[in-house]
Amino acid sequence: MAKEFSTTQVRAPYTRPMTAKDFEPSENTSIWWLSSAGFLIQSHGTLLMIDPVISMQAGSDENCELGHRLLVPLPIEAADVPRLDAILYTHKDDDHLGPVTASALIRTGGLYAGPAIVVQELERLGVPSSQARAFRIGESFRIGKVEITLTRADHAYPSQHPYGPEDCCGFFIRTPDGTIWCTGDTRLLAEHMQMSGVDVLLLDVSDDPYHFGVENAVKLANRLEQAAIIPHHYGTYHGPEMLPFNGDPNKLAPHITRSENRYRILAPGERYVLKKTNDVQ
Repeated sequence: MAKEFSTTQVRAPYTRPMTAKDFEPSENTSIWWLSSAGFLIQSHGTLLMIDPVISMQAGSDENCELGHRLLVPLPIEAADVPRLDAILYTHKDDDHLGPVTASALIRTGGLYAGPAIVVQELERLGVPSSQARAFRIGESFRIGKVEITLTRADHAYPSQHPYGPEDCCGFFIRTPDGTIWCTGDTRLLAEHMQMSGVDVLLLDVSDDPYHFGVENAVKLANRLEQAAIIPHHYGTYHGPEMLPFNGDPNKLAPHITRSENRYRILAPGERYVLKKTNDVQ
């Protein structure tokens, strides 16, 4: 029997537009959800983006660069981003590595970073080799005020050429104000349950067999019981028949310990100021 899909999707909260002011240096560390699986992080003047897909399809005011109709507007477009120090990619699926966005951000001068297969794709798209660097799982590097370590991910999604163990990653980011862990698209791994010292968890809530799924997302959230949690990978693209686009952060909330104090459902473009876990009551 064919699988039935809902004709409705959970939408993200309505977008809060971003401006150049959000890219100005400040004396803290802030996180903005860019919609889908994308984030902007600003830490004491150091600017990072993770998996940005923030361009529109040419000639359309409804469809993003991938051709999907948007459920909510983008908070900012790549052409309007004034500067970046780094653009980080967890893997090369186009809902993470948007080709138009990747090309448009070259002018910011930011370093493009990710697994080797990602850097190969970026160079194919025209990113200069001098502006892109590949890293292995477990390797760390510094960008301005932050240190970034690649964490392991298991996202064997493409049916013909599944991603290998070095083709996908997450990012553990140490800032002067605390730590941020973006897991990337992944199934739950034993080593994920051994992570510690996480102040903010950027949690994929897509209910898809190549992602955590609701049960394992809750399990990880409750293992990291002191971390603030920001859900993502939902509410952005119309596609009721596409499991990766059909997460619902509200399904997790009742099962997350102390969710009323640490589960932060952001609107695209909404700012969250990082606090160490000792500040989460």
